[in-house]
Order: sequence, then structure tokens, then C-alpha cells
Amino acid sequence: MKIRSLQDRLIVEGGIKSLSTNKKRDHKDPKHLSPAVKAGEGVREKAPTDKEKAEGPSSLENEQREQTPLEKVQAELEAKAKDAAERQDQLLRLGAEFENYKKRVQKDNSDLIKFGNESLLKAVLPILDNLERAIDHGKKMNETGPLLQGVEIILRQFLTFLESFGVKPVAALGEPFDPEKHEAVSQAESDQEPDRVISEMEKGYLFHGRLLRPAKVLVSKARPEKKAETKESQ
Repeated sequence: MKIRSLQDRLIVEGGIKSLSTNKKRDHKDPKHLSPAVKAGEGVREKAPTDKEKAEGPSSLENEQREQTPLEKVQAELEAKAKDAAERQDQLLRLGAEFENYKKRVQKDNSDLIKFGNESLLKAVLPILDNLERAIDHGKKMNETGPLLQGVEIILRQFLTFLESFGVKPVAALGEPFDPEKHEAVSQAESDQEPDRVISEMEKGYLFHGRLLRPAKVLVSKARPEKKAETKESQ
């Protein structure tokens, strides 16, 4: 009897321990929870709080809500107005660029007509130089006959002809040296102030204000200062 009662006691204690272990396992591992318990916990997790109820729908829901017909029309009008403003700006820019292009073309055509004879006029300048040299040589030789007078008349007619086409001589003799109009051949000591044109070897010419040929000139430079006289040796 004692042995049997002891066995019964061990069986009862083992069953109690097993039941206690199952309860702990079910509490820690959600897989072992019963469906009723899982459903109760899901309800508790999904139930909104009082704060969420007070705040109303989320911002995401507000963004995703559909626009009313009036709002759609207003959005389309704003998009069309923006597109029209961009196209208007493009048209204004194209108009300004076209006007600048027309001005450039007109200027190029005007310059082409105005300076079209530049190469021809430049080519006849050596002939003019030879006429001037012939006159200078005749004067040095004290020539006063009709031949020299005839060459002088031809020279004047030639200058008048060139002037009618816009060709004018460059002022050089006695003028300050200008590298844009003068070409310095050499320098020479002179009593004049430095960088003055003291001699003109070949005349320069302008064509409608544009340099056709620079004048070849001799430019003055200051004389060296005289050395102070040395003291007599003792």
C-alpha cells in the first residue's frame, strides 16, 4: 500500500510540473498561444488610442484623397498659365536674337559695300608714292619746266580721286608717335621732345577712318646729357 501511494504521489507531482512548464512556454512563445488569445492580443494592438482618435485621419490619407473637380480645373489652369508664360518668354528672346541678327547682317553688308574697294585702293598707293618721289627729285634738281608741273597736276588729280572714295592721308610729320597709325623705321637724336615724328619716309592713308596703310616715319629721341667736365689733375 505504501509503495502504491508513493507512486501515485510521484505521478501527481509530475503532472503538476508538466502543466506548469506548458503554461510558461505558452506565455513566452506566441506560436503556442491559443487562437482565442491571439485574436484578443490582435484586437488590443489594432485598437486606436484616444490621441489617434482626436488627431483624425493621417497626413498620408489627406495627400491621397482625390481632388474635387474644381481643384482639378484650377490645377490645369495654373499649369497652362505657366506654360504660356514660358512660351512668351521664349518668343521674346527669339525676337530679340533675330533683331540682333538683322543688325549684324545689315552692318556686314554696309561694311562690304563701304570697304569693298579696299584692296584695289591699297594696290594703287605705290603709284602715288612714285609720283611724289618724282616731284621731290625734280625740285632737288631745280626743275621748273612743264614736265614737273604736269606731274604735279596728275598728283593733285590722283589725290582728289582717292579722296572721293574716302581715302585721306595720315597726319604724321611733327605729330606724337602713334603706333596705331605710324610705323617707326628708326630713331634719331633731336632737339624736339622724344617720341615725335621728325621725318616721313612713306605716307600713310586712312580709308573711311580705317587704317589703309601706316606711315613709315623716323622718331625722335632725347640727346644724351653732356658729361660734366672732369677736374684738372693735380
